[in-house]
Amino acid sequence: MKIKQIEIRNFGNISNQTLTFSKDINVLYTEKEQTRKEIQAFIESMLFGRTDDVLYAGVIWFESGGNNYRLTRDLYREEAYSELLCEESGELLDADRISEDKMALGISEAVYENAICIAPLKGNTGAEIVREVQKQMTGFQSTGDCSVDLGKTSQRIKMARKGYQVQVERRKKADQTAKEKLLSQIKQIRHEIHDLEEQKIQLGVQETTFRMNEESNGYYFLDEKIGSLETRKQIQIAAMCATAFLAIAGAVFLVMEVQTVIPAIFAGIIGILLFMTELSFEMRTVRELEKRKRMKARWLARQNRLEGGKNSLDEEMREKRMELSNLTVELREMEEYAYLPLMEEVEIDALNLAMSTIGKLSDEIYYQKGNRLVRTMSEILRGITGGVCSELTVDDEFHISVDAGEGLVSIENLRLIMVEQIYLAMRLAAGELLGSAERLPVIFDEMFCAFDPERLKDAVSWIVQADRQVILSTSRKQEIEVIKKSGLAVKEISL
Repeated sequence: MKIKQIEIRNFGNISNQTLTFSKDINVLYTEKEQTRKEIQAFIESMLFGRTDDVLYAGVIWFESGGNNYRLTRDLYREEAYSELLCEESGELLDADRISEDKMALGISEAVYENAICIAPLKGNTGAEIVREVQKQMTGFQSTGDCSVDLGKTSQRIKMARKGYQVQVERRKKADQTAKEKLLSQIKQIRHEIHDLEEQKIQLGVQETTFRMNEESNGYYFLDEKIGSLETRKQIQIAAMCATAFLAIAGAVFLVMEVQTVIPAIFAGIIGILLFMTELSFEMRTVRELEKRKRMKARWLARQNRLEGGKNSLDEEMREKRMELSNLTVELREMEEYAYLPLMEEVEIDALNLAMSTIGKLSDEIYYQKGNRLVRTMSEILRGITGGVCSELTVDDEFHISVDAGEGLVSIENLRLIMVEQIYLAMRLAAGELLGSAERLPVIFDEMFCAFDPERLKDAVSWIVQADRQVILSTSRKQEIEVIKKSGLAVKEISL
């Protein structure tokens, strides 16, 4: 695949700019870093249909699979416009699908950013640069395209899992506390019900004792006694009336017959004495009657109290038993739900599965592409170093070593320029392995600042011989001169 020409109608600070590229080496020279970045961003935006809230318009012509294509995009229109035209057949292809799938030229956007566009390593010291190489090597080995940092992803999963584990522990502790509280309530209510049953038994005993008491032999005995006393009272009142009448009648009769009051007085006195005696008996009867009535009233009151106490106890016991039943159902439901996994436990299982999947995926990618990546890196490193480096190895912990003629040397002990070459070999190897069936272009951005002329010539020569289009973006004219002196055909584009 070769990029033939780009027309930047509007992108960032660039407008109405057309750049034509050769199929071999292209050096894009400008001292403005912003311009270099915008040209690279334009190419990527056009190929993958990126928006990022940035409006742009332009055309890119490229060759792929023996056909020439023209890709047009215009985001300034009311409805974004995209068109992919095969210039040989005149067929219009689906450019929107490229935007949706984030796939172009047979590669993903992640592969493009990590294996096609190559910028120098970030770092101020040699140690930082070495760590960056090892980090990216781990990414390529583990994910295949360095699109995902599995180390960070695994760490985030572990942190999320820890958070859910804390929540599970808290939930289970809270559930256990709630269960213990519920059991305590059930125990307390059962104790209260037992006390109420004891009270009811005592009331029953009191009622039985009361009914069997000889002094108050029940309601009916009192009723009969009261009836008898009321009858006696009536008889006594009648007798008193009769006595008074007879006494008065006798006295009057004696006065009329005897013609003297003395016998009448004696008769009256006798009648009075008899009346007083009968009155005494009547009053005694009245007191006995009132006593029996009071006994009956006390008996009824006590009976009512006993019945009321029993009814109150029965009602309270019903309420307690209802409360006990509700608490028992709640406890049973709690025990049943305890066998069900918590939502947090489901999340933990999902995270464990994710961890396991990441591990298996990483291993699979490593065995499928990791070994190939190392072999390809070794071949490329030999090419771009002119055979100085004969072998590159990577152990299980992604630690890199290189044989530069004196045996394997750890990357930490290599010169910085050698580390830069290893990094370049890694990015080029990833582009070859992750790319489509055809060779893809490689875009450098100030990549060779640390390279001396000889290393620059060796690197660029090998890349061109590998049939890959080179677009070298730089602010250093020395690089142009070095490439020209090496005898390589170079197209210079100055902005």
